[in-house]
Amino acid sequence: MLSLLIHPLANAHKEVKFIREFGGKGEDTGKFAEKTSFAFDRDGGIYIADTENLRIQKLAADGRFLFEIRGTDPDKFFFSNPMDIAVGVDGTIYVVDWITVWVNDTESPRIFNYAPCVHRFNVEGTFVASYPLQDLTKRIGTLEAAAPALDAEGNYALIIPQGDTQRSLLLTVDDEGHIYVFDNGFIYKLDADGTPVATFTTSRPDAGQLSKAADMTVDREGNLYIVDEAAHRVLKYDRNGQFLLSFGEYGDRAGQFISPFHLIALDDGTILVADQTKYKKDYASDLPRQRYHPFQFGHVPYRIFRTRLRRVQRFYADGEYAEKVLIRFQRENEQQAHLNLKAIDYKGNLYFVDSETLKFRVFGPTSPLISSAFQTEAKLRYIYDFKDIEIDNQDDLDSNLGTKADFDERIRRNQIGAEVSLTYDVNEDLRFSISNGLTYLRLIDTSFFRTPDFEDFRGVFNQDDETTETSWEDQIQIDFTLIQNHNPYRYREARAFAYLNVVRDDFINEALDPNNDRLLDFKVRISSWGAGMRYDLGRAFQLQFMVAHSYGFNKYTYVDETDILYATGFLQIVGTVALLSIDGVF
Repeated sequence: MLSLLIHPLANAHKEVKFIREFGGKGEDTGKFAEKTSFAFDRDGGIYIADTENLRIQKLAADGRFLFEIRGTDPDKFFFSNPMDIAVGVDGTIYVVDWITVWVNDTESPRIFNYAPCVHRFNVEGTFVASYPLQDLTKRIGTLEAAAPALDAEGNYALIIPQGDTQRSLLLTVDDEGHIYVFDNGFIYKLDADGTPVATFTTSRPDAGQLSKAADMTVDREGNLYIVDEAAHRVLKYDRNGQFLLSFGEYGDRAGQFISPFHLIALDDGTILVADQTKYKKDYASDLPRQRYHPFQFGHVPYRIFRTRLRRVQRFYADGEYAEKVLIRFQRENEQQAHLNLKAIDYKGNLYFVDSETLKFRVFGPTSPLISSAFQTEAKLRYIYDFKDIEIDNQDDLDSNLGTKADFDERIRRNQIGAEVSLTYDVNEDLRFSISNGLTYLRLIDTSFFRTPDFEDFRGVFNQDDETTETSWEDQIQIDFTLIQNHNPYRYREARAFAYLNVVRDDFINEALDPNNDRLLDFKVRISSWGAGMRYDLGRAFQLQFMVAHSYGFNKYTYVDETDILYATGFLQIVGTVALLSIDGVF
């Protein structure tokens, strides 16, 4: 038999869109304390174990409160330190907690074992049973570890805690109702009735040599996946505890992890894994800095827009990388400044909690091109300038009499500038930007010569004149920036750009007196394009290359005072410049 495995998603990526918000800090229904754990059913129901408030709440997919479970009847059960929660395919609810069990045949004082267990509730939240991970009716451990206490009748008793009572316990359940609890390097497997089935170790080299477990899930085939936060990887075991494989290593590239902390097995057989990787993308604007601009320090004169990208990666069951989901948060957005990933449901929706308000914001996967990913900037500037320049000879008569100056020049300038830029972070590595700048200028310069009219062999002419200049310039530029290494100690990037520039200028100077036909008409037409790249060879050296090409012409026509063509000129402009340089710091 020939088996062909096709992975169509390889190297793709998705992004997220905001869906809803729910929760908040408090003890009311639909509110939570800081320490919580999440589970989901296949219908989108949300189950939240609230450790500090000692309760379980079920919410609908839209965040509406449905019911809660509290340990109000100590004869049946009570919550001591609920740490993790799981939901079976039939809606059965499981909570890993601690339980106190009286050791048989101990009296005066009675001795109790205090150890992890799993509480089971039906789909309505009614208590069913509590399942200890081992037989607690027998004394486990020595009395040296016992702590004094009072039993239910108020009599002196001793409690023997089984290890560190604040240690992390992980819980998951497969489609057949088998319960898996990870506790201190061991996986305890119980059947649907709570009967211990097997205990698997994860600390031996042949069992994956797990360092620090952060989360655990089980796929539809019954395979277990455990996140190893300290070793930056995921370990896979079969339903019998046999180690199968591990995938991942330290890093921020595709298929690598930095302190992974959460995962979930989806119904399509793929695994979503979240880690602590954060990509910093800062956009330096040309806009002047606001006085109280958030998240900006020092004396930077311009605004900086800061985006932080986080990611969740998808893997196939064989550990091969499939795709990533990028989450973009703007540091300037108050609602996004304090969000941390808390959970992922079976549809791939991401649940972020605000560390200050404890409100949960839900984001769902979507296509990469979303409007919030664009940084758009527009500037429109209008300048009007008027100058009146007078020059007077202090020795002549009109100066003494306070009459007209010898020379009077009036300059009126109108200028309009428009700049538009669009910047888009394609992913955590690649940034694309396109910008366009257009400048229009109209200048009128009028000069009055308060002197005797100019005289030569052609006659006498008044030389008062007016110059009109009309020009516009347009440049469009495209930039690509690729970050090769995000590590601040090894940061490297490559940048490529291309631009097109067009300049048009019309300059006309003509005499004002109707008896003077002097005229100068000067035109400039220049276009240029250029392209280049900058490449970091390391932290100390940088390679730069650029080529620019210009072409165009300028021409003029000069007619003298008697309307006779005096001169013409034409200049063809063609030039190419290439630059190659290596800059370094020693």
